[in-house]
Amino acid sequence: MGFVFGLLVGAVAALLYAPKPGDSTREDLQVRADELKRRADDLQRIAQRIADEVSVKGREILDDAKRQWDSTGGRAGGGPTGGAGSKPI
Repeated sequence: MGFVFGLLVGAVAALLYAPKPGDSTREDLQVRADELKRRADDLQRIAQRIADEVSVKGREILDDAKRQWDSTGGRAGGGPTGGAGSKPI
């Protein structure tokens, strides 16, 4: 969200300091502000969708890890012998 805020502040500053002849500057600022708001809303929707997808995928990975942990009986080695490369004592 900080990136979007910085983008908006930078765009507004650029509009304020850009030289433009005539009295339409205020109208242009309003049009551009509306466009920036629309783009920020679009970015927010996209970010929310990505966050939702990441959350779902993270839950799937966590569930898989729990199932694997439970199937090994809680042993970190991964099998009845204690995992690959283990030597009996």
